[in-house]
Amino acid sequence: QTISFDRPDEKMVYFDLDVSDAEGIGTVEVVASGNGERSSYKVELDVVNTNPVSTVSKELILEANATQALDFETFGVTGTNTATVEFSTLPSMDFTGRMQYLIQYPHGCVEQVTSSAFPQLYLADIFDLTFDKKQEIDVNIKKAVEKLGHFQTPNGGMSYWMGQNTANDWGTSYAGHFMIEAQKKGYVLPLTFMNNWLKYQQEAARSWRPSYRIYHSDLAQAYRLYTLALAGHADLASMNRLREFNEISNDAKWRLAAAYALAGQKEAATKIANTANIEFTAKNGDYYTYGSVDRNRAMAMETMILTGNTQYREQAEYIAKQLSSNRWMSTQTTAYSLLAMAKMVEVSGGKDIGLSFTTNGTGKEDISSKKAIAQRNLKIK
Repeated sequence: QTISFDRPDEKMVYFDLDVSDAEGIGTVEVVASGNGERSSYKVELDVVNTNPVSTVSKELILEANATQALDFETFGVTGTNTATVEFSTLPSMDFTGRMQYLIQYPHGCVEQVTSSAFPQLYLADIFDLTFDKKQEIDVNIKKAVEKLGHFQTPNGGMSYWMGQNTANDWGTSYAGHFMIEAQKKGYVLPLTFMNNWLKYQQEAARSWRPSYRIYHSDLAQAYRLYTLALAGHADLASMNRLREFNEISNDAKWRLAAAYALAGQKEAATKIANTANIEFTAKNGDYYTYGSVDRNRAMAMETMILTGNTQYREQAEYIAKQLSSNRWMSTQTTAYSLLAMAKMVEVSGGKDIGLSFTTNGTGKEDISSKKAIAQRNLKIK
């Protein structure tokens, strides 16, 4: 552009930049010349694509000893594409796509941080993963463990947002649940985290009283008792008190039954589960537990696995269909659905995988694994 000056002055000039083919850090150089002089200045601009991440999935069933070709094309901004092939002997559930949604989600609160990392604890148990993928998962889990430590309040609970002083009822149990499972997988927790968290949960469990006015108060108490039992500190007195609550909800029954099962009280667990049903319905106040019908169904499925109830297979089929669909699921519903499916695979397992595949006619790779699912990244031309 050309501008003129008849005296020393400042003028503003605007340029439109086409960034449709750019992403990340770009450099713009501004050059000004006049009256025999020349000056330039470089500035870095961060180009962020405002469109959401989009995915396309294709699915096919491969019979034994069969060969099949699958064509795919990239789409979107060049250089941002990735492709993954997943082989599974389990019902289709788009484990990879749902997991990627959790990992890429802009996490900030205690529930979202937990949801992002929770299912990753079990990926190595059910997936045949490359070394690089295992390392990536390990880093993700360690970061989540460290970050969640900063959510702990002085009284041992977990705040919803980092820096708050008030403990969040459900978030404390959910994050603590993840930390217990992470510790069992060999991850090191912040030094005083578990002792302080246990003290908070034990005090909250003892001081809880039945309420007909607070939505899902009984489910929150049942989940709290579940986490204590999982940590090896079952509070049977509080469990019995909740069991005697005349208005205990169906969702709370399933969670309480799981607590009894973890405490070694299988007979009591089965009796409670037998009074519950699988007609899960939406209720007012689901937001109190960041839940949904599908999240509660996944929790009930976990209880069925713990109590040896074979109905878990029917629930697994339903949950797998929901995961493989295109419908939106919240972070916690997604995380707990994946968690329940992973628990199911740990118990009942899946058939071994044995196959060979090539990409673009070259680079044959053989996969022979005892795991139920194998995942490989594909090179994009």
